[in-house]
Amino acid sequence: MTKLPSNFQWTKFAGLASQWAIALIALMYFGRYLDGEYLSVSSKPMFIWILPFLFILLSLFRIIRDTKKKSDDVK
Repeated sequence: MTKLPSNFQWTKFAGLASQWAIALIALMYFGRYLDGEYLSVSSKPMFIWILPFLFILLSLFRIIRDTKKKSDDVK
């Protein structure tokens, strides 16, 4: 088994963090657009909270599922 350099883990998590930052910012702007201009049903902002929350929830489930597969393969 080849040993990876120590900075490999750092780059993997930095990539994930940058993907999350870009996705959350984009979803917040899209939620603001939906709340303000497109679906101005109520005065309470809903989509600006719902879209990023769903993204975080679904991506955490995906991370757990992927790491569970890897730990099952090791056994």
